[in-house]
Amino acid sequence: MKLEIIYPNQKFFAHISNVDITKISNKEFNKIQSIIETYGVTVIKDQPLNDEQQIKFSKKFGKLETPLKKDILKGIAPEITRISNVGLNNKKLEIKHEKVIYDRGNNHWHSDSSFKHIPAKFSILSAREIPKEGGGTEFIDASHALETWHLNNNKYNLKNIKECICKHSLVYSRMINTGDIFDKNFKAEMPFVKQRLIRTHPFTKRNAFFAGSHCSHIIGWNIEESRELIKNINKWIINAGEIASHKWSNNEIVIWDNRRVQHRGTGFNEAKYRRIMHRTTVAGDIESYKEKVILN
Repeated sequence: MKLEIIYPNQKFFAHISNVDITKISNKEFNKIQSIIETYGVTVIKDQPLNDEQQIKFSKKFGKLETPLKKDILKGIAPEITRISNVGLNNKKLEIKHEKVIYDRGNNHWHSDSSFKHIPAKFSILSAREIPKEGGGTEFIDASHALETWHLNNNKYNLKNIKECICKHSLVYSRMINTGDIFDKNFKAEMPFVKQRLIRTHPFTKRNAFFAGSHCSHIIGWNIEESRELIKNINKWIINAGEIASHKWSNNEIVIWDNRRVQHRGTGFNEAKYRRIMHRTTVAGDIESYKEKVILN
């Protein structure tokens, strides 16, 4: 197993080669998990997985989330989040199809499942069919952003906002990014949830901002003032360090740690190309607002 770090100054974005994740030993798995937790994003090429193999590998990291109803497809394993413009009949969906519109919300910076009471730990995305143009994914390191926050000309220092608790919502983010696409029943099933604005990573002990497009406002603050701060934090996250722009290859997987990394899709010509991506999502351990934050 060979390891390459793309942004060593940020301890960010690893490439692993010469490994078959369907045949790894416990020692090799532990090494892979340590790499993911250390560097935030890990690319592993040449992994032609089926759903059963992806699920088996993913469960080594812990309990898997159950995807939202809008993220699954009849006939697909219930642990799989399907991000695709291809339907049940293996035909490309129309660009006005509700699933295609819904998936466009992924083209805005976010952390997976921050709209759930217990936010996700790891996301494991497998490229099953990629378009000839576009369809990439960008990643940014929210730990580096927090560690350089003092360089941003902002009136709020980290001690001022250390204990801030925010409200996150998928309905809120999609309303802004894709419009009013959800019915009343879905909205009732997806209320705002509480998340810390700053989290301490349990493995690296580094702190990171936990914001992104699902983050609406800070509890107890004036809503406009809090949204202005969140806007500034999100802007700083994507400007403080280098953005990793990943161009996918078929049959590769990318694993990222949602506790410190934000990501977004870069879009593609949905009328011309097909794209099929299958994601398994490792559930978090506890509600983030119950975690302790340790600032040096």
